[in-house]
Amino acid sequence: MPLILNKQDNNIHILVWKSTERLEDLIVLSGNINTNHLKSEKRKIEFICSRILLNIFDKTESISYSENGNPQLKGNNFISISHSGEIVCIAISDNKIGIDTEKISDKTLSVQSKFTNTHHINLNKETTTLIWCIKEAVFKWHTKGNINFKKDIFVPELKIEQNGSIEIEFRNDKFKAHYMKIENSFLSYVCK
Repeated sequence: MPLILNKQDNNIHILVWKSTERLEDLIVLSGNINTNHLKSEKRKIEFICSRILLNIFDKTESISYSENGNPQLKGNNFISISHSGEIVCIAISDNKIGIDTEKISDKTLSVQSKFTNTHHINLNKETTTLIWCIKEAVFKWHTKGNINFKKDIFVPELKIEQNGSIEIEFRNDKFKAHYMKIENSFLSYVCK
């Protein structure tokens, strides 16, 4: 079973799955979750893995979606889901939460002008991937869209560590963004 992280910190629970199984094996492992509404095999794998992670957290919970398309739980907890490459993660809290995971690649380096600010210097693919990951976590926390990643979310200059946190700003409100490196990916979450 490729559960690679099951972390609880205060009222935040983070679970991470590395999806290396075949779709058929995941369907059996999940108790035959129906994925007929999804077209691609990759999307089916991500869908099943997020449900397996939720089942590890609480077998009685289930995910539905708001009219904005945001995942929600039937209970009082908030949930956020992300996937990139083989990594699928969920974050659950009794406070509003946003999580993102991004595989480290040159992709963010090539579009950095759309989301980084002028104070960011010496950017490389790790730094731009982490900045994007943090900003995506804020976007998912906000749940309402209409965010300009460059103008609305301020991430100060940062020194990347294996695990860390940094104070950021979203529309004049301060947040703490937590992050960690998992294999060749970053995971970031905000909760408030």
